[in-house]
Amino acid sequence: MRLSRIIGAVAGAVVVGLSVPAVSEAYPNLYEGLEIGGCGSYDAVGKVGAPVACDSVAAQYRLIEQYQLTADTQDQRCGPHATLRYHHRTDEGFRLALYCFTYNMTIGSCWDLTNVNDPHRLDCAAGSPASERITDMIDGVTTENPCPKKAIVYPRLDMTVCVAPN
Repeated sequence: MRLSRIIGAVAGAVVVGLSVPAVSEAYPNLYEGLEIGGCGSYDAVGKVGAPVACDSVAAQYRLIEQYQLTADTQDQRCGPHATLRYHHRTDEGFRLALYCFTYNMTIGSCWDLTNVNDPHRLDCAAGSPASERITDMIDGVTTENPCPKKAIVYPRLDMTVCVAPN
């Protein structure tokens, strides 16, 4: 009887003194399964996004870098060509993955370039007065010279985008 009380007391002390870490739940990964070169949508107001077909109007961004993060790589940053970054996190803010996107600008696509630092892809057939069609993209050039009509220069992205009214 006395031995069972001692064992019970020791067992109770071990259980009471045991520190069990809380299970950390991750937020849903908006870009689960998206591979480099794939495209995504993102709404900054609602903070929602998803993988989408690259030829869709919703495909505003193209994935250019992706990192699985550990405790040692929490400070990983996107390269200079990224225009959007997304961290997949746990509820406690621990970063699990980093997705780095750039604009999904392609020849023939239409964009509202009113604010060149926040362009929005448009449906070319919608007839928006702000719609401009991309006619050429020149990597490594950051001047307006090579474009016959209008150029949008992105020095940080090291490219010039030639456009014409849609």
